[in-house]
Order: sequence, then C-alpha cells, then structure tokens
Amino acid sequence: MKFSIITPCFNRATFVIKAVKSVLLQNYPNFEHIIVDGGSTDDTLTVLAKYPHLKIISGPDQGMYDAINKGLAIADGEIIGFLNTDDLYAENAFLKATVEFEDERVMAVAGEALVFMETPENKREIIGKYSPENASLLECSTIGSNYFNAWFFRKSVFEEIGVFNIEYKVAADRDLMLRFALNDLKYAPIKLLTYEYCQHAGSLTFDDTFEKREVSAIDHLLMTDFYLRDEKLEPEPRRLLLQLRVLETQDMAKRSLRAWNLKKLTYYASEGRKYDSAWTPKFLWAALPSLLLLPFRLVRQTLKKTVSFLKRKFRN
Repeated sequence: MKFSIITPCFNRATFVIKAVKSVLLQNYPNFEHIIVDGGSTDDTLTVLAKYPHLKIISGPDQGMYDAINKGLAIADGEIIGFLNTDDLYAENAFLKATVEFEDERVMAVAGEALVFMETPENKREIIGKYSPENASLLECSTIGSNYFNAWFFRKSVFEEIGVFNIEYKVAADRDLMLRFALNDLKYAPIKLLTYEYCQHAGSLTFDDTFEKREVSAIDHLLMTDFYLRDEKLEPEPRRLLLQLRVLETQDMAKRSLRAWNLKKLTYYASEGRKYDSAWTPKFLWAALPSLLLLPFRLVRQTLKKTVSFLKRKFRN
C-alpha cells in the first residue's frame, strides 16, 4: 500500500525539513513525498535539494489549495496524506493507518492529533488534543474543527467527491470534509496519535488576527451560502451550516463593533439576517457587554485623537 504525502510550501526554509524528516522517520518502505512549492524566494528549494527522494514542483500557484490539487494530480499512491510545512507526523502514523485500510470499504482513516508549541527554552508544550471520536463528522466539518491533516484518504475519494475548491482561501479543507460527510463515505477513527500541529507566530492554522479571521469568515459565508441554497439539503447539515453562519457573522460583527467599523458591522449583520430573521436580537444579546462599554471606548478614542492632535500642533 503506497502513501503519497503532499506538502504545499512557500518560503518555509526554517520549518520544512522537520516535516520532511517526520515522513522519513515513519520507516515505511512504500511512499512518495510531493512538495508543491509556490516559487519560494528564500532558501527553501536549496534546503530541499539535499533530499533526492522528494518530488518537487515549483512555480506560481493560486494559493495553498491550488498547490495541493497539483500534488493530487501527480500522486500515484493509493493513500493520500496532507502534511503542512510546520507540522509533523507522529511515530508510525502510516503503519497505524494501513491496518484500517485493509478493509476495502474504508475510504479514510482519522487519527488523533495534538497541538504543541516550542517554548523559548526549546521545550515542547502541548496545548491541545483532538480525537475524531469526540464529535460527529458533520459537526467537525461545520461548527467544529476537523483537523483534516490527521486524516488519510484513499485517492479514489477525490475521484468521487472532487478535489479542493480553490475559491476558498483557508476553508477548502472544511468544504472537502463536508462533501465527504454528505456523501456518507465510510471512515475509520483510530485512538492513536497520527499528527502534530505546531503553533507559532507565523502559523497559518492558528493565526487569530482580525485580518485572518475575516478571510476565514468570508470563506464560511461563501460555503454556507452555497449549501443552504440547495433545497434538497438534509435538516441536520442545514441546521449546522446555519449555526456556523450565525457564529461567524456574530463574531465578525462584534469584532467590527469593537473596532468601530460601521461598514463591516453593517455587512456582517446583513449576511447574518440572510438566512436567520432572528439574527439581530441574537446579536444584540451576545454583544451586550461590548455595547455597554461602547461609550467608554468612544470617549477613549476621542481623547487619544485629541492628545495626538495637540502633540502635533505643539511640535509645529
């Protein structure tokens, strides 16, 4: 059983070798590791050239999921895995998965994952764990976290449900997992660690700035809008997708309110009400603490602007 591991990469010279080594340390004889580089301008390609077993594609792409699709197009393994440049496979992850794939009905294997960070003293601190048995796949693919890198898929899955939708910048994996769930494909959860996510300042997975959250929110609005327009959508996925839309629009509306960005507040309120007529009272209740503090924030902002103006005036 051959594994094809696909790693999208761009300017990750300081991280990618640990990922490469985690594949080699599997001590699994039948695999290929495909690195799809977006045209790195740092030393990434020089570093990768030291590992002749790698299949490297390098050139412009339309983002991470376009890179992954390029890897899928040339993968010749029966089993597909996706490894980020700053993450690691756990020990014997491939062997653990092969046991479940002996059952030909199993289209994917879902392992456990952990999230860690390295302290300034170079010690590893575990800050989160995930088990695929803790929630339904529909929940993980909508309102939850799917930890899709801890999964291995048969290549035939992508022939059946399609590849990653590059219209989404950060949520195409969620969309793929939702399609997997909606097609009722069989998967096997295993109570064994398969994947280790590294959280750090430059992490794409764990960046919670307003700008990154907005990219994610826009993706989720596009995704939920696409599925909710389907009149044949079953009640449970519809309920969860509506819940995801409410959660995202309320979160971004509150963030916009705190930043006193009325244009974005209006936008997210409008998107929230699109499928939920009760969105406004729900938001007002959820945002009540922020609303109560709003006058104080406005006064503070006004004072800051006044002080700044006076400083510039007196300097001149």
